[in-house]
Amino acid sequence: MSKIFCFIFARGGSQRIPNKNLKKINNKSLLEITINLAKKVNKIDKIFVSSDSNKILNIARKNNTQIIKRPKFLCSSKSNEFESWKHAIQSLKKKKINFDYFLSLPTTSPLRNKKDIMSLIKKFSNSKYDLLLCVTKTNRFPHYNMVIKKKNIIQPIIKNAKGLKKDNILDLTTVGYITRPKFVMKSNGIFDGKVGYVNIPRERAIDIDDFYDLKVARYLLNEKKNNN
Repeated sequence: MSKIFCFIFARGGSQRIPNKNLKKINNKSLLEITINLAKKVNKIDKIFVSSDSNKILNIARKNNTQIIKRPKFLCSSKSNEFESWKHAIQSLKKKKINFDYFLSLPTTSPLRNKKDIMSLIKKFSNSKYDLLLCVTKTNRFPHYNMVIKKKNIIQPIIKNAKGLKKDNILDLTTVGYITRPKFVMKSNGIFDGKVGYVNIPRERAIDIDDFYDLKVARYLLNEKKNNN
């Protein structure tokens, strides 16, 4: 049976929402919501929280997850999270800890559920993909309602949309990513290999990037709580 390790990357800083990973919804921080969901997935063997923040790492310890101290240079707004993936794998390798599947659950998708993660694991274990991620149907089509500004003029991002069908355009989400440690270590980014996807309903695919997203997530989770 394949050994699955879950990684939660939660740096201390955030530009748009200060201390974003510790913002709360229904008295639980985004970090705690993610940890609690990971604990419900019995396919996951171990859970690790990677952070530069002692406060975040202490919360991880209190929630009985393992920790990886991440260096500051991997925790800036300009840092490539894929490099943090490599750091986490290397940290375990130094301790001679081996595993088969690398599962990343960002804190910014608090509306995902256990079924979403199980679908990701099941599809990956029965496939030849290098990496699986989660997508949702989009309502933003780059060939006619997305534009780019150049000085005081706007232009379509894609001027020639020949052959481009809106049904084939999807939004990436941060619901989850699954791959193998070997692929991460030999690659420069998630699209360096054969990448597949799992479809997630839009109501569970929100990615918290700013205060508006946080407000929407709080509303949707409160609505879900009141309807249960």
